[in-house]
Amino acid sequence: MKRRDEVLVGVFLSAALAILLLGTLWLVRGGLSSGYPLYSKFAWGQNLKPGQPLLLAGVNVGAVADVQLRDDGFLDVFLRVNNDVKVPKNSVASVKPIGIFGDAAIALTPKGPSKIYFQPGDTVPVGAGETDIQAIENKVDSIAGTVNVMVRTLNAELVASGGLRDIRRSMANAAALSANAAQLSAQLNAIAAEQNRNLTATMASFRRAASAVDSAKIDSTMKNFQTSSASLTRIAENLDQTSKRADNLVAGIERGDGNAGKLLKDTLLYRDLRGLVTQADSVLADLKKNPRKYINLKIF
Repeated sequence: MKRRDEVLVGVFLSAALAILLLGTLWLVRGGLSSGYPLYSKFAWGQNLKPGQPLLLAGVNVGAVADVQLRDDGFLDVFLRVNNDVKVPKNSVASVKPIGIFGDAAIALTPKGPSKIYFQPGDTVPVGAGETDIQAIENKVDSIAGTVNVMVRTLNAELVASGGLRDIRRSMANAAALSANAAQLSAQLNAIAAEQNRNLTATMASFRRAASAVDSAKIDSTMKNFQTSSASLTRIAENLDQTSKRADNLVAGIERGDGNAGKLLKDTLLYRDLRGLVTQADSVLADLKKNPRKYINLKIF
């Protein structure tokens, strides 16, 4: 008797679990929800199942009532829209992936404002499908392939061909060049500091020499220099005046003014002097020839 009760309890619990599971699926698929039907036909509907949400402009307005595969490879999708929702006539249906586990939903997207709405049993045209997980995976695979090619290329160019060794050598050369530049900079700084010290010492010596000079002597020398400069100025003025007078005198002589001018300009005087010299020469010649004619001396 006890064994029989255990079997009845087990059967009862199994039936309750089955009913609970079926009821949950029925509720998930909108078993208690009321609404009007719409129809659409898709060429692709991966993971599209009854009970998945129906979205209008991103808002849940119903659910997928049923999905049937046709002989021509298309999917007949029956939609259940809540009675209080009106779907614009210019809306298009598309399969939209949701979540990260491959779930999908039917998205109704209006193309613009419209006051005409679908009636129960109408067919909703299909729009462009959304990017699904598989397309994303394909893109990821393509990116992975590209990355793989890049890695192989980098391996061939940098590792196999010794590119990394060249890079290390270049970095070592750059480090050595930087060290040499630092040493050169230090040497230039030392030279600049030494020149600065020398210039400072020179300026200090100049200040000491300048302070050692007697300012009174410098003042006296400057006064003497000014006096000598004034004297030289007067001498230059006198020389200028004398030069002007000499120029005037020469100009007067050239014009024939005065005795000197007449002496230079009077041609008759030159001729008379020439005749006098000629007569003097003839007298001297005659004197030499006949001295007794001019000198008569008697000695007693």
